[in-house]
Parts: sequence; C-alpha cells; structure tokens
Amino acid sequence: MLHELATLAHAAVSLPELVPYPAETALKGLLRSGSLLARVRGGGDSYDSDDDDDGMSFIIFVIMILLAGGLFWLFWWLRQKKIREYRAWAAQYGYHYEPSDNSVVNFSTGDPFQEGRGRTGQDVFRGQYRGMHVIFFQYNYTTGSGKNSETHYNQVVAIGLPAPRPRLDIGHEGWFSRKFQKDIDFENQAFNDRYRIMSENRRFAFDIIHARTMEWMMADQRALSNQWRFEGPWLMTWRAGELNLQEVFPYLDFLIDVYAQVPRFVWANH
Repeated sequence: MLHELATLAHAAVSLPELVPYPAETALKGLLRSGSLLARVRGGGDSYDSDDDDDGMSFIIFVIMILLAGGLFWLFWWLRQKKIREYRAWAAQYGYHYEPSDNSVVNFSTGDPFQEGRGRTGQDVFRGQYRGMHVIFFQYNYTTGSGKNSETHYNQVVAIGLPAPRPRLDIGHEGWFSRKFQKDIDFENQAFNDRYRIMSENRRFAFDIIHARTMEWMMADQRALSNQWRFEGPWLMTWRAGELNLQEVFPYLDFLIDVYAQVPRFVWANH
C-alpha cells in the first residue's frame, strides 16, 4: 500500500493542472454509510471481538485515505507553485512557456527518446538566445510495470540549425562501446580513444568534425563531459534528471560554441 501511495503522490508532480479532491470529503462520504458506522460503533448487543478488528481495520483504511489525499494535494500544490515560478521566469527572460506539451516526445530518433511508454513533454520553453532559436524542456518516460514501474526524467536543451541535417551522435567511448559498438574513426587516435562518433552519413561526420574541431573537443571540458547530437533542424544535448533552469544558459552557450566550429559550407552543400 505504501508503494502505491508513493507512486500516486509522485505522479502528481508531472501533472500541469489538476483539481484536488479533498480527503475529508471522501471521509465524510464513508462515515455516512450506516454499515460502516455500525462497525465502528460496535453493532449494539451483537458486538464481539471480531467487531473490534473490523473497526480497527476501518480506522486504518480511513487514515490511509487521508494520507493519500494529503500527499496528493501536497504534490499538486507544489506542482502549481513550480508552474507559477516558471511562468514568471519565462516572462522575465522573454520565453514562451507550456507546462505540458507532448509535441516534443518525438523530438529525436535517438536516446533518450523512443524509449519506454507514457512519454510526455513537460515544462517546455521556446524563444531566442544570442540570436539563435532555442528550446529546452523535460522529457519523461516510464519503464517496467506494477511495483517495478519507474519514471525516467531527462533535461533536453537544443538550438535551431540553418538547415536540416543528418543525424550525427557525439558521445564518449567506454569499455563496452570500444569493444562492441562500431563507430567512425578519424586520423587522430587519441580522439578516437576518447570520443564515439556515430552517423549513417560519413561525409557529414567528417565535414562537422575536422582537425580544428577535434583539437577543440580534446581541450574543452564541456565537450569532454557532455554528449550532443545533430539531427534534422536541431543541435541538442541532454542529461538524465529533471529540468534545471540554472543550467540552461550554460548548455546553450556550449551548443552555440559547437555550432561555431561548423564550416559554413556544411549548411549549403547537403
């Protein structure tokens, strides 16, 4: 029961708008039932020890309802408070804000998109930054079922590109990827040992990652820590966890620096 209550309460955080149903209203409805009241009062002359157990079970049941209602209302209130704060932040910085927008669930064909079920876009911001069209949001999906159900949260930050381009994933090599995942190799072995470059369009990959870009990627701590992707009209980066507005501008600065490494001819030749 505790697991189900925790799941219900936590689910309320993802709801942008919800009208809470007061727990005391539910309790009053239950107390109006004559049969239930009879159990609590003992049933007169027919009262026995079994009635004691029934009465205690009923009290525990009512307490659980009150706890569930209280937790649900608390998480609903916290969610509404966050929405108000996000609206104020968006107004301050000139962004358009939507508490819920599922149009972003197919934002990309790679991880973390297309995973699990119950995919939702939450707290979606759109606007301009340093002359670039930008979007950032929280993307959620669920895996497993029942007691093994788990909701995964991801922060996604992206800038618009001058023209749509093929998908190009830039990540970091690990033991597993080095042994079992084939990627694109470059003439710089130190770079190959550090980065995992994946694309079905090798020409585009080599156009994007030239010698100067490799040198920058090997020296920039943000590049050494983050993963990013070119796909369609977007250049994006993401990480596991909920949206944090304090991180958004540094991530956007990083993406704009990545974009600055791309030769101009890339936007005209493909």
